[in-house]
Amino acid sequence: MTTQTIRLRGPQHFGRRVPSRAFGRVLNAIPEAVRQSVRMRFEGRSRAKGPRPPWLTAAADIRFLGHDGEDDTVLHFESPTLGEAAPRLYAQREIWPTRPDPADTGFDLLADVLMDIAVRNADSDLYDRPLLDSVAGFKAVLGDTFGELVVAVRRHPAESAAVLTPAVADAARSLHRETPGTRQVRVVGKLDMLRASTRSFGVILDDGQEVRGVLTEGEIGAISSLMNQRVVVLGRAVFRPSGGLLRVDAGAVAATEDDGAFFSAIPKPVRMNFSLRDEVRDRQHKLGVAAIIGKWPGDESDEQIAEALKELN
Repeated sequence: MTTQTIRLRGPQHFGRRVPSRAFGRVLNAIPEAVRQSVRMRFEGRSRAKGPRPPWLTAAADIRFLGHDGEDDTVLHFESPTLGEAAPRLYAQREIWPTRPDPADTGFDLLADVLMDIAVRNADSDLYDRPLLDSVAGFKAVLGDTFGELVVAVRRHPAESAAVLTPAVADAARSLHRETPGTRQVRVVGKLDMLRASTRSFGVILDDGQEVRGVLTEGEIGAISSLMNQRVVVLGRAVFRPSGGLLRVDAGAVAATEDDGAFFSAIPKPVRMNFSLRDEVRDRQHKLGVAAIIGKWPGDESDEQIAEALKELN
């Protein structure tokens, strides 16, 4: 177990004589933020239905040791390194080059999340909407009592610590609002990687790009026989704030004989202001109707559809 500290700073300099209600809010919020940061790094999602896997319970098992301080309120925690908490994950072949250093703890991963939010990295792999929502919620957690929550850890020591302020919480809320909603997708490619412990898989598209997925229903062992075969993935695409694909939450993965490239493409979010006519004009020299599949909200009238499609001829 590794000792970690978090500092709470505020205009009233409470030190170790901190108001109990505000202190309790912080102590309740930190474990969930750490747990979500750990799960996000290994699974590509910060929350999931059902029981928590044993490795996650172990990796996010932080213990509060006490607090002190004369100016800042200094919180002391004990936390396992990820390599100690989840040895089987590190013994397996890596699917994506995002696995953290085994010497890290959950606090290191939380610090990474806060630093990416602070610079408003819209293409980050370190958070999804639920995790952004949790960080945004720290604005209420800190309230008027504290102005900063400082996470100084192994990779981010005191001089370069991650700092959660109301402004960072606001940035998280803004990134949350900018993140496109999920949508139903169908993706075809070769099943290239599979990890049972995190229910994760990778699919190689026809152009060589890889789509990251998480199986949300059924047993992942049931699709192990499909390795290196062409499969169809049915599920919901989850996006980054930039609109780039973060992952596919797959309800089903099955073998397919589809050898075309129609569905072997990176899913894109539905545009808020979608014009079928403009999309057809822009794409008719590429793939025609195929180019608008997955972008078309489907709320145009029959007359509008017929008129737009005439422009393809």
